[in-house]
Amino acid sequence: MDLQLDLPTVLVLYKTALIAGALSIFHISRHACQPRGMRAMAAAYVLLAAGAELAGQGEHSALPAWFWTHASLLLGTVGYPLFWAGTRGLSSRRRVAWGWLLLVPLGWLALGLATQFPLNNLLRAGAFHITATVAVAASAWEVWRDRHVEPLPSRPLLAALMLTSASLFAVRLVYIATETVSSTGFAGAFYVQMFCHFGIALMVSELSSERAEARLERMAQTDPLTGVGNRRWLLAKLPAQLPAGSAVLQMDLDRFKQINDRFGHAAGDRALEAFAECARRQLRGTDLLARMGGEEFAVYLPGVDPAGAESIAQRLCQAAAALRLQADGQDVPVTVSIGLACVTSPGTAWSTWMARADQALYEAKRAGRDRVAVYRP
Repeated sequence: MDLQLDLPTVLVLYKTALIAGALSIFHISRHACQPRGMRAMAAAYVLLAAGAELAGQGEHSALPAWFWTHASLLLGTVGYPLFWAGTRGLSSRRRVAWGWLLLVPLGWLALGLATQFPLNNLLRAGAFHITATVAVAASAWEVWRDRHVEPLPSRPLLAALMLTSASLFAVRLVYIATETVSSTGFAGAFYVQMFCHFGIALMVSELSSERAEARLERMAQTDPLTGVGNRRWLLAKLPAQLPAGSAVLQMDLDRFKQINDRFGHAAGDRALEAFAECARRQLRGTDLLARMGGEEFAVYLPGVDPAGAESIAQRLCQAAAALRLQADGQDVPVTVSIGLACVTSPGTAWSTWMARADQALYEAKRAGRDRVAVYRP
């Protein structure tokens, strides 16, 4: 039996999909770790459903023509710019000024009241489709362009659904412009749009779940005090065997227990935070810095020769000594001892080089602290 797609039935399904999508996105926003933009998207779905309902009632002569034509166009041209603004917030956390957002629907409304073009079905549909095509295509771009900043698996799928929806609007716009549109074609297009809109709601849910998982993973691999990676993070990043032309640093803040005993644990925490921030500024973008526990830190330096590694270590040592911290009006002395092991031959496990850097660290402490010691085979 052939499936017959009549426009009134499809519009009912289309409105149902929009309402279901709005409820789904709103529910997700209540529990999401980054809910910005989601409620705007949910509101956009509700406005589009309301516009479709007005259009359906108007087609059955249940409402005055002047009212439903202008009102349905207004709701549609508010809904899609709002959808774009919500997607922008969801994707990249960049806000849109509401004044700029309202320019589109208010512009169409002013033109409609002046010319009464919404009373013409093709002209009204053309205005709606222009707005929808541009807004949904822009939404797809917002999702796609932040794929490197936040590389989550749901991003390409969400962008693809939005692009498919925008393409459908664009194709229908061509039919409207050439006056070759038919009710059967519109019904089929709305039928596909229904799946696109519902799929977008599902992908928003998936994006929120992936963000929550990524956030938990970051929390599990980040030291909460200093914000640098922890031991687990560093060991996950290190190759099984360190390549030649790299180096490992083991670092301890000197006399850290005395800082805690004399100035209090709050001062000790500030010393750890200040040193971590200081070390971050001295290191290159490719270097890995981690707090291994207590006052112990480690650094992996890829792509560096022995002279370059020692220069970085000396710079870290001097920068730590230059820190100026105070507690109760007294200076808190912060210095660091560093053990450096330069990887000169491949094929040796990272744990061996860490142990060698640790051995050099003890040499630095025995030699009086506040210095760099290099492991010598």
